Amino acid sequence: MKNIETPIIETPMMLDNVSIMPYQSIKFALSLFLLLSALIIISAGAIHIDIRYLNDNIGENSLTEYLQQTYLLITVVLFALLCIRHPKNRGFYVLVSSFFCVLLIRELDAFFDQISHGFWVYPAALVTVFAIVYAALNVKTTIEPLGAYIKHNSFGLMLGAMVTLLIFSRLFGMGDLWHGALHDSYARIVKNCVEEGVELLAYSLILFSAGWYYWSVSSKSH
Repeated sequence: MKNIETPIIETPMMLDNVSIMPYQSIKFALSLFLLLSALIIISAGAIHIDIRYLNDNIGENSLTEYLQQTYLLITVVLFALLCIRHPKNRGFYVLVSSFFCVLLIRELDAFFDQISHGFWVYPAALVTVFAIVYAALNVKTTIEPLGAYIKHNSFGLMLGAMVTLLIFSRLFGMGDLWHGALHDSYARIVKNCVEEGVELLAYSLILFSAGWYYWSVSSKSH
């Protein structure tokens, strides 16, 4: 019996739920690498400028802090734009943009301290209550889009960034750790540099993940 060869069918790969051929996926991955690299270089450059040229201890008025706030602001705006343009997913986008808005308010605590020490808590609480109430009243536009977002390729990066920001940066930036490591050579600038540097890295990844998701959703809607 003559063997019949089964033809090899080039199967498209799935990336961002869009069917693309392998060479396109490689090109896309390379583009992500280059864009993320550029963002990380900018972030690292800010720390170098603060330490080497501005002789700054990376305090509230440092370039590093300003960049953190800028990254957060852009992230809030991206999800807010999605909220406006995609009403079927509005509950989810309100929840996410509000979450990052609260983080931004926390980063601006020095500004709010000019009103009263710890005043940032009040606008942060207001935004939090609004987001929770809105999401609760719009469950359908919150839960289903959340499930879809978890399946999106950018979610893994966002998850890692959030763990880095909320857990690792806090544990790694503890004063006791750096007192123990440096002993009599302890200098607060070292602790600040490490802690704020890790936070800036996390915010960079958050922004990149948000931008990736925004681009993916926007490109499908056209």
